[in-house]
Amino acid sequence: MNISGFGAGSNSAYKSINTNSKQYKAAAKNHLAALMEEEAMMTPEQKMLYKLMGGREAHMRNVMQNYNSDGDFIGPGGVVVPGMYHGEDGKVDRSTWQQLIPVSDDMRQKMFDNVKREFIQENGISNGDTTKRSQIFREYQLSVKKEDRAKGTWTLQQYEGKYRSAMYAAVKAANPKWEPGQPFDPSILDSVTRESVESTLVKSGNTFVKRSSVSGSSLDVQV
Repeated sequence: MNISGFGAGSNSAYKSINTNSKQYKAAAKNHLAALMEEEAMMTPEQKMLYKLMGGREAHMRNVMQNYNSDGDFIGPGGVVVPGMYHGEDGKVDRSTWQQLIPVSDDMRQKMFDNVKREFIQENGISNGDTTKRSQIFREYQLSVKKEDRAKGTWTLQQYEGKYRSAMYAAVKAANPKWEPGQPFDPSILDSVTRESVESTLVKSGNTFVKRSSVSGSSLDVQV
């Protein structure tokens, strides 16, 4: 169905939108084809209402608000940090961002301190209602260049998991009958430091493994 004369179907309808901008091109790439399919299926009454509401131009203007001037998806209200969007349904190749890169001592320490605080507060249970980890990730993302944000966040997540595993192991070693959710003596974790945990880790692909010595040889094991 030809709707070129309807609403924003003609080129003149886009006169106030810079179609050469990165913002428009990103929005068009991800949404325009689907929008045109919807337009083709509209009834005459729906088309009339669509036109009265601004047509394709108005729709594209709304969609463009989810992208910044560089064409990065930032979501409604800019809640997504540029560089952290991995495509609809995570379709972007994970190998492009699930990589280990250097993360500053300061941010690793903040994550370690948060893991320890929450581990003690929640008796070893990961509580999605009280965690402050999202704030730490966002602070980190905004502190580095866009190209490093997804990779660095992935790396920081790997450290986070190892910190938690080390604390779990320490409490279990002190009290083999302990289970997550049960109280424990927080002083058990005094010997668990960021440095002590990281000193046992080595890279293995896109994650960290714990180095262990067996019969005098070095063996890397998943933890």
